[in-house]
Amino acid sequence: MTTARRTQAERRATTIAKLVDATIEAIAEIGYHNASLGEISSRAGVSKGAVFRHFDSRTDLVAAAADEVRRRHMLVAAEIRNAENTTQPLDLTAILRLVRGEIRDTTNTVWFELLVAARTEPELRTRLEPVLRDMMREVEDLAITVLGPDIPSDAARLLITSVIHMFDGEAIIRHTYPRPDLEEARIEQVASAFRQLTTGQ
Repeated sequence: MTTARRTQAERRATTIAKLVDATIEAIAEIGYHNASLGEISSRAGVSKGAVFRHFDSRTDLVAAAADEVRRRHMLVAAEIRNAENTTQPLDLTAILRLVRGEIRDTTNTVWFELLVAARTEPELRTRLEPVLRDMMREVEDLAITVLGPDIPSDAARLLITSVIHMFDGEAIIRHTYPRPDLEEARIEQVASAFRQLTTGQ
């Protein structure tokens, strides 16, 4: 039995995927500043020189990793949309729990690390801005689709961006000062408050 030889394009795609996965893993585990090219290439099982055959710089590789995190988030978020379930009442609580779960996921730590670093690194900030803009646009469009017509599009956009920012802060603070009872109550209170705001119920 013979195994088909992989094409150069397939080998290239495999190496890039390994490097991007290793970058995500390294940043999530040891932080952005400790995720050196040596660390990343070691985790990917490739030479340091191989990095520069596929990426012009560490920033290029980090931007590709950020875009992969965006892609993974949107795959999970897309599960909210269920075309066969349009007759069921909107379960805001379940949606809030899904969003919180994604934000607390280890992979999302990469975003926290990169956004803090981008505050003082203009090149990184410039590279991350379009990735973040695209992700937020996708999230807002999904929220409008999922929450409508029960919730107007402007309110849906406000809800999802507010929830994301709230859970971002919660995810960062809870590692140092966890408050599980308050965190649990927050889900119900936010869902209830938004129902009243948008439906009067």
